[in-house]
This record gives sequence, structure tokens and C-alpha cells, in this order.
Amino acid sequence: MGMPCTTPATHPSPHLLPMGKRILILSGPTHEYFDTVRYIGNASSGLMGKALAEAALARGYTVEFVTGPVAPANLPDLGRQGTLHPVTGADEMLAKALKLFPSVDAALFAAAVADYAPAERRVGKMPKSDAEWTLRLRPTPDIARTLCEGKRPNQQAIGFALQTEEGDANARRKLEGKALDGIVLNTPASLGAPDGTFSYLARGTEEFEEWGRIPKTECARRILARLERGPA
Repeated sequence: MGMPCTTPATHPSPHLLPMGKRILILSGPTHEYFDTVRYIGNASSGLMGKALAEAALARGYTVEFVTGPVAPANLPDLGRQGTLHPVTGADEMLAKALKLFPSVDAALFAAAVADYAPAERRVGKMPKSDAEWTLRLRPTPDIARTLCEGKRPNQQAIGFALQTEEGDANARRKLEGKALDGIVLNTPASLGAPDGTFSYLARGTEEFEEWGRIPKTECARRILARLERGPA
């Protein structure tokens, strides 16, 4: 009789997160309304968040996808492997993320959250006039910092820093101030574009990994691969 046919055992890399992990992705802008139809907010197409979700799905993650208002074409198709959570403002995004964060293994903060919101919201549409008026603003919550204050030792979190000047220094401050495990630095040139110039800094390291100008899909793949390597 011949020898029985056996399949060689395979052993996953010790650095990779096991399949079936849950990931929280925050994406898109927030809109902070000061009357029924007008708002202030940051520019964001949601393309980076979509790319991250698709990269995570391809690697076997269950995705909790919290998104501000974006075009339907810029939303990922999660199928049965995730849940889409649409929100509008920063307060709503934080409330939803607080509910989801304890159940996930990692979080990616790609949302362009408005830094300020109107202190008051008026009912109806304000009539236009030639007179000047003052809009009082309040700071919105720092979602990444709030969530990472309660981060478990086995949870990982990666954020983004879109900067126009002193990018390295500002990204380093955000990395430490928000208790992130890594941060992706980019510029306004990536807004609404399919690509951008990106670099990555991991907690505990001194030098940025210069990724150069690459498609957002490739940036997302590198972020997920970096996440799976674990903290530096």
C-alpha cells in the first residue's frame, strides 16, 4: 500500500492577528449644522475609509464602519462581514464609536472630524441679509483621544494627521497626545483624490516610514499590514 497522503501543516506568522478579528473604522467628514440646511465641516470624500474597509475585509476582519455623510459610491460593500453605521456630526460619531470600541480588536481613525461645531443650532433656514452676524463655535470632542483613554493593552489604534506645515512635529504630537499606536501623515493634496503622499510613524520609533505617492488602496494595504505586525 502507498503512504497516506497528508497535507503539510501551516503555521501563521506570530506577528499576524488571527483571522476573525473585529475592526472599527471611522471615515468621512462630519457636518455640524448651524441651521436646518447649513453646516460647517472638513473636506473628505470617504475614499480612504472605503479603501481601509475593503483591505480589512480581504484579510478576514469583521468591520464596524462608522461614516459621516459621503457619496454612496464612496461607501464600502461590507456584505455579511460588517455593519455600516451612518452618522452626521462629531457628537453622534463619538457616541456610536463608544458603543462599538469595547468589542473590537483595533480601530482606524480616518474620519475628518470638524474641529468646531456651532454653539447653537437654529430651527429653520436663516434668511440671508446684508448684515454681518457672528457665529459662536464650540470645540468638538476628540474622538480618538477619548476612545484611546480606555484602550485595552491588546487593542491597537492608528490615526491620521493631515497637515499643511510642520507635518512631522504635529503628527508626533498627535501620536502621543491621543495615545495611538501609529499615525499616517498626509497632505491636503489627497483630499478627494485616489492617491496621496503618505508616511507612517509607529509608537516607540524615531523615524517615519516614507511611503511616497501611492494609491489609497495601497496605503490601506500597508496600514493593515503594519497593524498586524503589532506595536513596535
